[in-house]
Amino acid sequence: MLKAVGLFGRKKSPPRPFRPFKDYYTEWFNTLKNSLLPSLHQSISDSSLTQLSIHVETIHRHFQSYYETLDIAASNDVAQLLYPDWRNPLEKPFLWLGDLHPYLFTNLLRSFLDDTSEDDEDDADSVLVQFSDGRDRFDRPWHIETAWRSPSRSLTQKVEQVECGLRLMVPALMARVRDAQAGFVERVARNWGPYDGGKKEAAKAVMAEAMEAEMEEMVSVFVDANRLRRSVLTEIIGASSVYQAALFLEGLAQFLVGFRNPELLAQFEQCKTPLNKQCRLAV
Repeated sequence: MLKAVGLFGRKKSPPRPFRPFKDYYTEWFNTLKNSLLPSLHQSISDSSLTQLSIHVETIHRHFQSYYETLDIAASNDVAQLLYPDWRNPLEKPFLWLGDLHPYLFTNLLRSFLDDTSEDDEDDADSVLVQFSDGRDRFDRPWHIETAWRSPSRSLTQKVEQVECGLRLMVPALMARVRDAQAGFVERVARNWGPYDGGKKEAAKAVMAEAMEAEMEEMVSVFVDANRLRRSVLTEIIGASSVYQAALFLEGLAQFLVGFRNPELLAQFEQCKTPLNKQCRLAV
């Protein structure tokens, strides 16, 4: 099962030095795109299992450090993360509580599993042709090309467990968001009456107090959502072989890089296809 997410209750941590998260994300993204992803590409094509393991761990840690920094940013200004105006129109449909929906991770994993099961029969014949003349027509080593063929039972069980956990935890987090919003309205309504005669300063204080209580809960929810995302990634990587994890992280990184592809973004903004269909095509 997923590691404990701690959906209920947390001591409030003191705020840390503030930095606009947009600036951090730009640096983090550029490192992923220009350094880590090319290195992972190269290690996948090489034959060194040791080097591949190092690059898998490095890029996994890059994602983990991202969510840790996201937690720090939330403690300073959760609003900039819940409603990120700096995200482009291609990114926003995939956001949930400020960042990628954890279902995206499991759907990406399922795409590897489903593609393998659908292609098994066709690949069985093509393999003989591709190797019968002694030439290697694959761009990558054979152990990479076949990494997702016949996945282990433990991996498929883990996927089912993770998906089951998400079906429980995602609605629970959303319920907490609704409760926080309802609590804000209730506090304002309960205390507004005495100040509806023109005492603006007192009314502002009521609003500020209610907003502070809501934001405190939203920080807690946001941090728990990040813990859920980190947990899903860790569970997937932990249950996969080095080759499977490399291909999964490569796919995830390519997905993020694609969000900021100027040509793809321009096509998205010009397309008149309904948004829900665009999302299916993008996935």
